[in-house]
Amino acid sequence: MKKSWKAAALVFATVMLTACGSKADTNQTNDTAVSAQPQQTEESATTDKTSEADVQEAVPETGGTLTFGTNAEFPPFEYVASSGVIDQYDGIDMAIAKNIAEQNGMTAAVENMEFDSLLVALQNGQIDAAIAGMTVTEERKEKADFSIPYYTATQVMIVKEDSDIASASDMADKKICVIQGYTGEICVKDLGYPYEAFKKGTDAIMELVNGKCDVVVIDSATAQKYVFDNDGLKIVEDASAFASEEYAIAVKKGNTELLDKINKTVEAMLADGTVAELGAQYIEAISAE
Repeated sequence: MKKSWKAAALVFATVMLTACGSKADTNQTNDTAVSAQPQQTEESATTDKTSEADVQEAVPETGGTLTFGTNAEFPPFEYVASSGVIDQYDGIDMAIAKNIAEQNGMTAAVENMEFDSLLVALQNGQIDAAIAGMTVTEERKEKADFSIPYYTATQVMIVKEDSDIASASDMADKKICVIQGYTGEICVKDLGYPYEAFKKGTDAIMELVNGKCDVVVIDSATAQKYVFDNDGLKIVEDASAFASEEYAIAVKKGNTELLDKINKTVEAMLADGTVAELGAQYIEAISAE
């Protein structure tokens, strides 16, 4: 298991990890299933019509607070810890968020919320940016502007070690668990399989551990964490069913000033190896637990 974690760290160091497929992006480009999709409020609809000038006025000034929205249920990217890089929040994304704020003369703050609420909170001005292992999709780009990608991932299946599931097609007659709003949910939906959605990854994993489901579909890096933490589980990959996807940071549409600041910092962090180092650091920390 530790060998696999070291391998994962090495892959991250080259920023070449491969999350859900092009089919999901084309047919349903929001990681939230239709049944779980938040309804646009009158307030958010009004916000969409806000002029670019009004949006620019909302950009935090140097010396102020840059508030990031996240869903701290997605290790190693974001999770709650006894002592995190931003208050109690830790993970790869949190370290990136802190760096972005500091490089622009601001202090990072975090609003933890359900994944499905992040873009609504962004539209309503509750947060300045959303960083939560969020996949860029065409539907999401209608609701927010996205930074350059900082990570590429793929979906995998977590099963028990004695499971006969060897590919995505083997899930056809199995009980499948996903996390609500995550890419795994839309991938399973696109495959046409019934599933049960949970708000927390830990709850879905406990269903599997306790024999109440057969497989959990989730992002690769987070899957490694859950398999490491729970004996008797393994990861099954299927590149033919789950293609690659990119994580990026979302800002309110038209907020080009903040987006430019974020892009400049992310570009620098990718160029000097900071993102790769953070990935290796957090994966190694998990493997040492």
